Amino acid sequence: MTQQENHEGSVAGDRGRLTRRSYVATAAAALGTSALAGCSGSRGQSLEPDVPDGVPKTVETQYWREWETIDADSPPLGYSATAGAVLDRLPVEFSSEDDPWMREHALMVKRGLNDLGIAVTLNDRPLNQLYAQSWATKGLEAVISMSTHGPDPQRGLDPNPLLMRRTKESLSNYDNYYHPELQEVLTEQEQTTDRAEREELVDRAQEIFAEDVGALITLFPNIVTAANTERWSGYVKTPGNGPTKDSFVWTEVNLQPETDNRTYVKGVSTSMNSLNLPWAAGGAEAKRLTFIYDGLFDATPDLNVVPALATGGGFVDETTVELTLREGVEWHDGESFTAEDVKFTVELYQEYSSSSQVPFYEPIDSVEVLGDHEVQFNLKDPDAAFMTQRVVRSVIIPKHRWEDVDNPSQHNPDAPVGTGPFEFEDWEQGTRFSASRNDGHWMFDDDWRADALGDQAERGPGIERVIWINVSNVDALIGSLQSGSIDAVGTTLSTLQADRAANADGIEQLSAGNYAPLDGKLMFSCPLIRDKEFRVALAKVVDSQGFVEDFLQGEGTVPAGENPISSLTQWHNPETTGYSYDVEEARTILERAGYTWDDSDNLRFPNGEAWGAFVDRIQPGNTHKRRSELNQPDFSQ
Repeated sequence: MTQQENHEGSVAGDRGRLTRRSYVATAAAALGTSALAGCSGSRGQSLEPDVPDGVPKTVETQYWREWETIDADSPPLGYSATAGAVLDRLPVEFSSEDDPWMREHALMVKRGLNDLGIAVTLNDRPLNQLYAQSWATKGLEAVISMSTHGPDPQRGLDPNPLLMRRTKESLSNYDNYYHPELQEVLTEQEQTTDRAEREELVDRAQEIFAEDVGALITLFPNIVTAANTERWSGYVKTPGNGPTKDSFVWTEVNLQPETDNRTYVKGVSTSMNSLNLPWAAGGAEAKRLTFIYDGLFDATPDLNVVPALATGGGFVDETTVELTLREGVEWHDGESFTAEDVKFTVELYQEYSSSSQVPFYEPIDSVEVLGDHEVQFNLKDPDAAFMTQRVVRSVIIPKHRWEDVDNPSQHNPDAPVGTGPFEFEDWEQGTRFSASRNDGHWMFDDDWRADALGDQAERGPGIERVIWINVSNVDALIGSLQSGSIDAVGTTLSTLQADRAANADGIEQLSAGNYAPLDGKLMFSCPLIRDKEFRVALAKVVDSQGFVEDFLQGEGTVPAGENPISSLTQWHNPETTGYSYDVEEARTILERAGYTWDDSDNLRFPNGEAWGAFVDRIQPGNTHKRRSELNQPDFSQ
């Protein structure tokens, strides 16, 4: 078989195998086929290019505008568009480490592209590679890159972490997306401290992004895990975190023992590398050590901001925030907590560039102590998110423990001291971490917890300590749970894995909703992606609802259109454009835009006058307009 025959046959063959409901059954087999190995460089049998005067025959992937955040001479992605040519294989990347079902999700996206007549190369990357800046790194080329956003509190409390990454200044704008109206709206809402005015702007931002297909926002996957509900009651269904993961501490302060044992053991598959939370690189230490420390405010499972070390306050003008601090709080070593600790914390983070606390301290110009338990933040500019994500993300450290540390970024406390609901007890790197109850903490007050958790609150003696045990893999975690060695799995499971764990007596599958979407980033330096006609067609061939129903067994929510803001949050706009699943309509859209198919059903770029129209659509200023808005004809006639 020639390379050309292999290229053409792969699309037709994939389309024949992966019918609307068969991709689950063929997932493992499909990943092993030669069709995924790639035919790099082959465009198939092309028509003779028919190029209008003044129009280039080929358009390469390129930076179409100056990007301050990109330090590269040219994009590493070599995906080009040529008049009348069959599309090259489309590189699509994911990481099976990201979620247990991510491989099958990638196959679902592949199937949609196959339905359009596009061959696909799937690249399953290590998670650390997937999160690299692939637009500037050779070997990490992808036209579509899919991943789930982590469940940090900031991503549900405020729209900025998911929306501001779409601005030209964001270091997280890996896909080079730029929409002039969206840029203007997002910049304005970022500095609008009036809640009602800001909500209108955020609603508009969601409408613009969804209508433009700025990314493939396929679903909000439920957080599924398993735990022993015979030994313990009081698991809290926290969105984005689930009942047993570590970004929130609600389950651990709410759990009530059903036996005499008050030590709660959680199995995890990732280990901590240090005890230095402010300069943590993320991951396990950035989560488990939050049990030791408090922030200024906290977030409830309903994503309401509630008091923590600060009990009240807010903006007194657009760049000034005054907070009242909780009195009577002691650090775990018995020293009193005061406003001096807050001032010292911010200034230390600023001086030594705390890696994990940038979202908190970045907008602060200076801090003033107004009293033993009063503090004032002077902001560099108006910052609408300061009293939501930033204060919740904050971690306050004790001045008397850190003021004599020579190099805070390299410091590894022997025993970290905080004010949090749990006190450090022991750490064996790669093996276990344990923390004991801080009995005087407000989270262990039954009445306070009832106000924060509502119907999910439990009353009783609670737990005495939490122990995290490192277990090698998911199978071992499930075995440990079923044998009683651990009480809960502290990571996300697939529904199949959770069902398997729940086969044992006393074990139950637990699930919670999510405000962190699965984001299919589209590389907007690529000519194909710049064509809005193609993006709309792509949105219509991704069967997210079928995937949620058939593979996730209903454990997920499909948004109404490409909207990254979940309906679980207070910022969600339900009135966004949705491009419903319809393969034939998607192909009609492409046909009208001038795309054609060869005898083997491989998609070709437009040719002739239709090629001129394609090149016009992908120019700066036109990438957010449909064919009709540019007064282009229907090329299917």
